[in-house]
Amino acid sequence: MRRTLLKASVAAAVLATLAPASWSQDRYPNRPVRFVVPAAAGGPSDVVARIVADKLGQALGQSVVVENKPGNAQIMGTAFVAQANPDGYTLLFTTSTPIVMVPATIKKPPYDVLRDLTTVSHLGITPLVVYSNAALPINNIKQLADYARSKPDASNYGSYGAGSSAHVLGEMLNKQLGTKIVHIPFKGVAPELQALAAGELTYGVADIGTAKALVAAGKIRPIAVTGTQRAPALPDVATFAEQGITGMEPFSPWWGLFAPAKTPSAIVDQVAAEVAKIVKSPEVRERFLGFGIDPTGTTAAQGNEMTRADMAKWQSIIKDVSYINFE
Repeated sequence: MRRTLLKASVAAAVLATLAPASWSQDRYPNRPVRFVVPAAAGGPSDVVARIVADKLGQALGQSVVVENKPGNAQIMGTAFVAQANPDGYTLLFTTSTPIVMVPATIKKPPYDVLRDLTTVSHLGITPLVVYSNAALPINNIKQLADYARSKPDASNYGSYGAGSSAHVLGEMLNKQLGTKIVHIPFKGVAPELQALAAGELTYGVADIGTAKALVAAGKIRPIAVTGTQRAPALPDVATFAEQGITGMEPFSPWWGLFAPAKTPSAIVDQVAAEVAKIVKSPEVRERFLGFGIDPTGTTAAQGNEMTRADMAKWQSIIKDVSYINFE
């Protein structure tokens, strides 16, 4: 009997020793997690990703490393994650562009959003803003239309690239105003806004954060914002809808976190819950609002629903500007 009890005690001790090790192997995460950002380092997506990555790493007890994979309208990095191992260790941190716009504008993108990716969370949304050159007598959309009609040969607008959301917005605005304001594409938001401040453009389309310094310096003037309500960072600037321009609500880019399809739902839900806490925390919320981002922090289910709805909206929008060359 004594020998039997001794063997049982030894076996129990061995199991007790092994259990934590076995559990730690199964626990997520047990090694660093990677955020793939399909944009260049130093840009808005990279900055926002690093804020969230730092906080998420603290919450999960593992490092969350940001890896930039820019190129081809954010397609390259998005495709990389779509083809990654669905184990929760490679996640996509991106704006809505490669998720909702690319599938509507590129004939054969190297990924299928609904088949290859799953939404972890929508983190925040930021409106696009129409900015006029501050030296011009343009304080709202009506005055922009009047100016363009009175000076058709001297009216132009800038975007951060041909086929970009800013370009599409400008063409939609032309249709509604009955104007022919000429499009001038730039290689990014910064050079576009510098040209606007220098008086080379009538108006430009950009986000809030990038334009903040030029607005404060009195070089450019915000005259309209997208979205269903006024931006917290620009409370005195009316929405397009308030100014009689319809259909501009979808032109509010959002930031989202995505995982490869077939990533275990338990992992997706765990990360989504932590991200929601992070973006709604007072510290991160304040930083987001400073960038012109309204924090959301959705569940995975809410995020997937929003992704699908936005994809459908963009399919409809692109049909209205089918003459634009997106390829």
